[in-house]
Amino acid sequence: MDTSALDDAYRRLLDVAESFHDTGSLPEADRSTVDWTLAHLALSDRILAATADAVRAGTPPVVDNRDAMDEVTVTALIASTTHDERVTLVRRNAAELAAATARIPDDAADTPVLVRLVGRDQRPVPEQRLAWRDLILLRAGHHVPGHTARLAALVPPA
Repeated sequence: MDTSALDDAYRRLLDVAESFHDTGSLPEADRSTVDWTLAHLALSDRILAATADAVRAGTPPVVDNRDAMDEVTVTALIASTTHDERVTLVRRNAAELAAATARIPDDAADTPVLVRLVGRDQRPVPEQRLAWRDLILLRAGHHVPGHTARLAALVPPA
């Protein structure tokens, strides 16, 4: 399956994430947003890569983002890593997601995936089924660019 849109979205996100040279100088709320966003992405990409493997294996694919939205899990990841380490995690996990997606044959890309999401407030969003291809297109065209824009707005002027 083609991953060029996903690769481009992550390239832009990582360019912005790497532009934060000293997150310690950011206001607390901004630093918290940067930290949370990178931790959330690193965690959710692992979930999505496992789902891609399920699509490829022909087992029932489910995306459940609870761990990537769980405050305790996200906080623990932030506490145990530096900004640069979180950027590295996002880069590595995004690459794993892209590689797992690239291994999916085109005829399997339309496999329906059960999507169970919770918001940051832990409230569930109604379950839905999306084709894997559509899920990746949403990730590349909406989700990752949204995080990129949020981070870009926080980059201190040079």
